[in-house]
Amino acid sequence: MVLLFLATGAYMIFSFPELYSGREEVRMMFRASHIYLLFAALINLMAANVRTSDRKGKHDLAFNLSSGLIIGSTILFAVAFWVEPVVYAIHRPITFWAVVSMFVGVLAHTAIGLWQSRRKA
Repeated sequence: MVLLFLATGAYMIFSFPELYSGREEVRMMFRASHIYLLFAALINLMAANVRTSDRKGKHDLAFNLSSGLIIGSTILFAVAFWVEPVVYAIHRPITFWAVVSMFVGVLAHTAIGLWQSRRKA
């Protein structure tokens, strides 16, 4: 994801004039999508550092589902970068669902981590 963030940044640097043809709103949509990719990359890095050795049973399933939401939202952010600014989708439904998915996934990861730490104490 970090590499995708860097690649989309390079793409925007070298292709921006042709991408938005002077339409500043489209340019801002590309930039916002680019920042969402950074957001997703950083959250994925943090989620990857969570210890997995203490999970068992239903908490393992919950952890995997929350990880799936985080990964799925990351994919949606990548799709949104390539689709929404180009068609000037001002409502940005792909980005909306990516944000919702990331929010739920991160909250679930946090809840599982807090539950595990309380259980150890």
